[in-house]
Amino acid sequence: MSTTSLGQVNSISISFFFIFVAATLLITYWASKKSHTTSEFYAAGHGISGFQNGLALSGDFMSAASFLGIAGMVALSGYDGLIYSVGWLVGWPVVLFLIAEPLRNLGKYTYADVVAYRLSKKPVRSAAAVGSIVTVLFYLIAQMVGAGTLIKLVFGLPYEVAIILVGSIMLAYVLFGGMLATTWVQIIKAALLLGGATVLAIWTLYHYGFHFGNLINEAQNQYGIDFLLPGGLVKNPLDTISLGLALIFGTAGLPHILMRFYTVPNSKEARKSVFYATGFIGFFYILTFILGFGAAVIVGKAAIQTIDTGGNMAALLLAEVLGGQVFLGYLAAVAFATILAVVAGLTLAGA
Repeated sequence: MSTTSLGQVNSISISFFFIFVAATLLITYWASKKSHTTSEFYAAGHGISGFQNGLALSGDFMSAASFLGIAGMVALSGYDGLIYSVGWLVGWPVVLFLIAEPLRNLGKYTYADVVAYRLSKKPVRSAAAVGSIVTVLFYLIAQMVGAGTLIKLVFGLPYEVAIILVGSIMLAYVLFGGMLATTWVQIIKAALLLGGATVLAIWTLYHYGFHFGNLINEAQNQYGIDFLLPGGLVKNPLDTISLGLALIFGTAGLPHILMRFYTVPNSKEARKSVFYATGFIGFFYILTFILGFGAAVIVGKAAIQTIDTGGNMAALLLAEVLGGQVFLGYLAAVAFATILAVVAGLTLAGA
């Protein structure tokens, strides 16, 4: 890949961005008319169905790290990028069998409600509050850094302006619409992201006869067999085990994920929402693996690292090569919308 428009003002991306923001702000306005009580603000009045909550859960989890980060990791590190995809996905059965039902049955708004049900309330709630805020803070910083980098490359705005812009829109979602607005923003974002990633994956496989093996063979031809073997990212077996456990059990402790189980009317819908979310997320992570190898082969590792040394722009560069400015603009706006939606969920969880 010789040239790219990343790093220049992209009017198509800006147009898609304004369309998305306008639509979601309308949803926020609609939700603000329905969020009058504490239950409606923090738990959407327990009126979200299992399917809707499953899509919203997947939207919460399919963050910029999932879309941009994993695809870039696979593009640069090869096989080992799969560790993150599989690790996060395996965490969802843990949520399904051990957490979803008791959390919905015993809690009211937060995970602390469940623990405080049997233990001393004050120290438990204090510890839970500190843990939630620390987790949300680190997660939030990563998302905001991603937003700043993306805006700088795609929209041509300074990093500081991007942070202020994201923060302002996110506060509007949370302060005025509460959980109802955040849920529907996540649903829309998840649908857009799944649709865009699916089209990009199909487009990638089209160039290799819709055969993933052909894509893998080309990756081996360009980068050697080591690109397809473990050890490119994590070399020590103990580090691999530690990382896997952190990914699996870390998923089950994310505050903005746990909070979503209170939006459904009962424990049955809570279990259904995890079932649907696992399907959506699993499908998405399969796509990121295709996108990662596709970017490595079609765009090239050197070109990816020229734009971003961490490889986070790999999927967007692949979109530009295959679909031109329009597809790049769409996926860039969706990636930005992903950050907005996840940041809104994190902020609500930290509140």
